[in-house]
Amino acid sequence: MGWEVEDIEATVRELRLRGVAFEEYDFPGLKTVDGIAEIAGNYASKGIGERGAWFRDSEGNLLGIGQPVRS
Repeated sequence: MGWEVEDIEATVRELRLRGVAFEEYDFPGLKTVDGIAEIAGNYASKGIGERGAWFRDSEGNLLGIGQPVRS
């Protein structure tokens, strides 16, 4: 499940203050920096890409937040 947010940095910061731990990835085509990844081409109807971050809930489900990158 995922949610679109207006300001991903502020949202990540607020969730971290509440104890949320964000996933870190370093794969070809997907690398997070301080929990946030730049994803070119995602959200094509809303811009040129997306910035995304992922975390797990108490049951281990992967959840995400994303902010479209406007052109």
